[in-house]
Amino acid sequence: MFQEFPMWVSHPEKEARIVANEAEFVALGDGWVKPERVDLVAREHTPDYVEYPKWVGDQLVQNAEEESALLGSDNPDTRAALLQIAEEKGIRIDKRWSDDKIRAALEAA
Repeated sequence: MFQEFPMWVSHPEKEARIVANEAEFVALGDGWVKPERVDLVAREHTPDYVEYPKWVGDQLVQNAEEESALLGSDNPDTRAALLQIAEEKGIRIDKRWSDDKIRAALEAA
C-alpha cells in the first residue's frame, strides 16, 4: 500500500524538507514541488528481465531443460516408459533430461 506522507519536498531556492501531510505542504507556499512518482512494474515485465539462470530449490538452473529435469516428470509412469523404450532401443540419454527431450531423442532415432 502506497503512503504519500511523510515525503521530501523541494524548492529551487530553499533547502529540501520533509512534510508530514498535505496541509503542511500547502502551508509552505508557492515553488515547492513533490517528487515525481514512478509507476511500479513487476520485475518479470521489465525489458531487461531474463528468466535464467534462476534458483529452483537449492539448485541453480541455466535453462528450461535443466529446470524440468530437476523438477522431474509430472507423470512418473510416462517417464519410466520413456526410459525403458530408450534402453530397449539402445539410445543413450541423460536421466536429467526432461520428458520432452527424451521423447525428441526417441523420435530422432
